[in-house]
Amino acid sequence: MKIATSGETFPAFFSRNQGLLTGKDQQLLANTCIAIAGAGGDGGLLAERLIRLGIGKILLADPEVFEPANINRQFASNANSMGQNKAIAVARELRLINPAAEIQVYTHGITRENIAAFVGQADIVVDEIEYSLPTLSVLLHQEARSQNKHVFMGANIGWGASMFCFSPDALSFEEHFEYCEEKGTINALKYLKEIPSYFSQETREAILSGEMHMPTIAPAVSLVAAMMSTAIVLFITKKQLPVLAPEFICFDLFEDSLRKAS
Repeated sequence: MKIATSGETFPAFFSRNQGLLTGKDQQLLANTCIAIAGAGGDGGLLAERLIRLGIGKILLADPEVFEPANINRQFASNANSMGQNKAIAVARELRLINPAAEIQVYTHGITRENIAAFVGQADIVVDEIEYSLPTLSVLLHQEARSQNKHVFMGANIGWGASMFCFSPDALSFEEHFEYCEEKGTINALKYLKEIPSYFSQETREAILSGEMHMPTIAPAVSLVAAMMSTAIVLFITKKQLPVLAPEFICFDLFEDSLRKAS
């Protein structure tokens, strides 16, 4: 069903987007493909936000399954999806939201064998790969650069979030995160401008030493999804250019701070 208002025809599902998006914008989104590597916290909820905005095709790549520790923040994570592949579970929810959308699933994640096809189908690429697996991020970014495509990337950190966009002809992921090919490591501190003040010294040391995961909660994941889905849609519809690396956006809900960093 479609609704005609103010001389424009909108699909009923997206009629409330009118006033912020035009009918032409909505058609453009319907014809857009977003490839998301990582369907966990940030990636899964980002996919849900994009589907509700009207993106017509989404590729989801993730080899992991849902575990109890995911319940506090990850979209499609619930008592019934424990042990299920994340990409499959998220795809199932997306199809319930908009059955007309095309959703493809890569249950082995991204690999050297499938990376060209994964990136090749996409208009925009999203890197939501676990920060502890930087070699996979490098694989994704290198392929995106070779195909002249932008890569958006977000990270939830404590009560806040950071958002990046890597242009194919500007600073690379490897340069920004100081990737060491020999060790396969990055400088994780480059995800943020500074360590949040609410992290105790003990917590900071435990995170940096790898003794504990970065604390992550539902509001921060929601913040990443909101920031990234907005930036991606505004970019697709040519309403606003993204902030490009080395600059990035930091927003912390606890410290009530929003800033552009580099």
